[in-house]
Amino acid sequence: MKYKTIRRFLSLFLVILFIAGCSSNGGGATEGPSGTGEPIPPSGGMPVVGEGLCANSYFPVRQGATWTYQSKGGAAGDYAFTDTVSAVRDDGFTLTSTFKDLTRTQEWECTEEGLVALQLGGPTVATLSSEDIDLQLDVKNVSGVTFPNEINAGDQWQHALDFEGTMVIASETAEADGNVQTNFTVLGEESVTVPAGTFNAMKVRMDTTLSVTVKVQGLAVPVTFSGSFDYWLVQGVGWVKASGSGTVANTSFTETIELQSYNIP
Repeated sequence: MKYKTIRRFLSLFLVILFIAGCSSNGGGATEGPSGTGEPIPPSGGMPVVGEGLCANSYFPVRQGATWTYQSKGGAAGDYAFTDTVSAVRDDGFTLTSTFKDLTRTQEWECTEEGLVALQLGGPTVATLSSEDIDLQLDVKNVSGVTFPNEINAGDQWQHALDFEGTMVIASETAEADGNVQTNFTVLGEESVTVPAGTFNAMKVRMDTTLSVTVKVQGLAVPVTFSGSFDYWLVQGVGWVKASGSGTVANTSFTETIELQSYNIP
């Protein structure tokens, strides 16, 4: 019974982890009539969407903006999700991710250096809930930046945080604590085609290491996730594709996530 319970909790964590950076979203500038394809930059250069500290070329922040993605080949199986900028403030915003059976929210901070994910991952969770799942994680020691204000070929930066909290599945409770670090390297520009269109993108490699210990019914189970994903970031649109591989609990996987459609008010 205890083994089955632990496997259930770890399976949920796999889903959370392998939504892989997916919450590191982007949204768009002015777009074509269909809401897909090459963004139309404003006169004067790089498309920037958002105001004040939240203005960013590769992660535009506009309330009500949505992006729908499809993932294939991941350790959690194939899945689809929609990201929505559900609230915008002067110093940050809320990103809500909707999956088939659950919803996740993630808070972001807007700083002079760029946009910073304040909750697990530049993908991942803060609060996740469905009919029989409740996940609450508290984050501390956030450092670095997720999306700098400027991104150029050859740039490198980091984002890291520690987290702890509880997970309840069908009245069973587990504790979880861990840390995650992502190293970013900009590889350069290239063209990329996804269902949402063909774009001129900046290719960024994200190398992530996440260590977490799940404690259930007095038994602690450590899990380490490591992965390397390439993300294609488009000015005025956000990220349109992620592709890479990773290993968790000695199990390897290869995953590709592509933008299906987007809508920027």
